[in-house]
Amino acid sequence: MEKQIASIFFLLGFNYLMINSWGTRKGIFVALIGNYFLLSILIESYFGLPKFIEDFNALFMLVICILGTYNLWHKNKAGILTEYEKRGWILTRTFLVLFILAVLVFALIFIFMEYIYGIYI
Repeated sequence: MEKQIASIFFLLGFNYLMINSWGTRKGIFVALIGNYFLLSILIESYFGLPKFIEDFNALFMLVICILGTYNLWHKNKAGILTEYEKRGWILTRTFLVLFILAVLVFALIFIFMEYIYGIYI
């Protein structure tokens, strides 16, 4: 029940924020994507979604993240980042480093599990 209520409030709040930038192509595109994901969450909490839609949502989110990172990298290379985008670029690189470190630590624990915990795979 909490997930449905949170989704409704996120949907209303997101649409309120998107009204400010309505009329631009970027604003319309972001509003459509945001509404798609919020409605997907709302429908999933009531009825459930087929597995292929969940997989599509995960791939779609990954593509959006990759495109956003590429856009920041391209602007950084051209030297036209605003101060707000510079903070986002630094934050993106920080999360990337943390993610890579987490994967490496997980891989090392998995590889040396028998020495650490005495578990044989």
